[in-house]
Amino acid sequence: MLDRRRKSFQKFHWTRKRLRTENRLLRQRIDYLEQESSALADRLIKGQVNLAQEAENCMSISHELHKLRDINSDAHRRLEEAYDTIRELSCKKNDGCIDTATQVDDTSMIEHIHALQQELIETHVREADNENSIRDLKQRIQELELSNKRLKERPPDDGIAGLQEELISVKMREAEASLSLKEMRQRLAELEQQWTKYVQIRMTDGSATVRSVFERTTSTCNENPSASSNAENSPSPTPSQVGASQGQQQQSSPQLSSSAPQSARQRLAKLTASLIGVASADCTDGGSESVRELEDQLMGVRIREADTVAELKEMRQKVMELETQNHVCTNQLKRQDEELKRLREERDTSLQKEKEIKEQMRDERRKAIEAESELKEQSVMQRLKYSEAMQHIADLKQAIAHLELKKAEKWTHSQLRGSSVCDLDDESIGALGSRQSVTSGDALSIGSEDLTAIIADMTVRVPDLGDDILLAAVDEDGSATETEDRRAANKHKLIDEDGNDTTDSGLQMSDGL
Repeated sequence: MLDRRRKSFQKFHWTRKRLRTENRLLRQRIDYLEQESSALADRLIKGQVNLAQEAENCMSISHELHKLRDINSDAHRRLEEAYDTIRELSCKKNDGCIDTATQVDDTSMIEHIHALQQELIETHVREADNENSIRDLKQRIQELELSNKRLKERPPDDGIAGLQEELISVKMREAEASLSLKEMRQRLAELEQQWTKYVQIRMTDGSATVRSVFERTTSTCNENPSASSNAENSPSPTPSQVGASQGQQQQSSPQLSSSAPQSARQRLAKLTASLIGVASADCTDGGSESVRELEDQLMGVRIREADTVAELKEMRQKVMELETQNHVCTNQLKRQDEELKRLREERDTSLQKEKEIKEQMRDERRKAIEAESELKEQSVMQRLKYSEAMQHIADLKQAIAHLELKKAEKWTHSQLRGSSVCDLDDESIGALGSRQSVTSGDALSIGSEDLTAIIADMTVRVPDLGDDILLAAVDEDGSATETEDRRAANKHKLIDEDGNDTTDSGLQMSDGL
């Protein structure tokens, strides 16, 4: 009986050690989760610190810009003062009405002017440098403002969102683990109290049973010495049994340490089975058997209750983890849906822009084709007009040649008629007058008028032919007029000679008479 009680106590001790190891593992896990949460919090804090540093940089740049503006305004003011002093000195130099005592020496004036010029050059250089620096700072400020705007408008990255979700899940798991740990501690304290009560009750019951057994053995020893000797030899190996139980405990401890950690539910089930077996084995008395069975059943029920509570906690922990995973997955799906919508909108806008660009290209191609067709039509019309003008010029040249032939024929007829005095009648005079009018250029004047009209018509019809054809026509007209003038002069000379001949012949006739 004592050995069995010791074994049960040792098993309870082992279970308590297991629970302590589980408690230690839970504490380690909680510490790991706390470290992870602190690391995530540090990362978030670093991100916020970086944003604050960027804001401070923006503020410092704005302060530097204000300082540079003040420096620039001061430089402008000093430059205006220098210009004013130069104007005053130039006015003093030009007036020349100042007293000799108050006038400045020429050398000192020149040196002062050179110094002012040098200062003016330096101020110009500084002003240019300040303008360049201001321009650079403005560009930097614009870039920082754009980057800040993008950071504000842009949603958080997947990394930051994932870290936030992980932090939330870790905190939830930590809270759940802390609650489960507190409940397990309370439950273990209750079980320890109940076990101590149960052990005390059993110890009292065991002492009574031991006394009754000892009395029975003494009575039997008086009746049967051999039986008494056997009875005395039987309780003697209890120390050896205790040593064996200790050896078994020492052997079982490395096995437990080497074996994989079992779940709390299995350990509690084994504990209940062992306790129920011990309780059933210890029940020897008939009167207290029912009470002990009830107590054993009560302890088994309580242990099973603890087992179910532990299992319930594990299931709740799993449910919490699954809920956190579901929350994380839903957030990821939402972000992916938003990203997909944004990409679709960008695709639609790009397709719309592409369509607009294609339509513009089609319009430009159509306009280019229309312009090419118009240019081709204009070139064809110009060629047709040019060919018509050349044909008209050829016709005019033929008409001029025909008129020149007629003129030559008339001149020969007039020469033949003017050789004798008898042919000089009124008709010949009229013919001569007509010849004179022809030689004087009346007919040719009509031709020249026609030529000018035709040339004007050509210029109106063909504005792009150039001046070569017109110059050629004018040259031909001028040469024709020159030849006509020469012929007219020759004809006048011949007529004068004919007139002289007629006068001479008349005189001779008068003399003869």
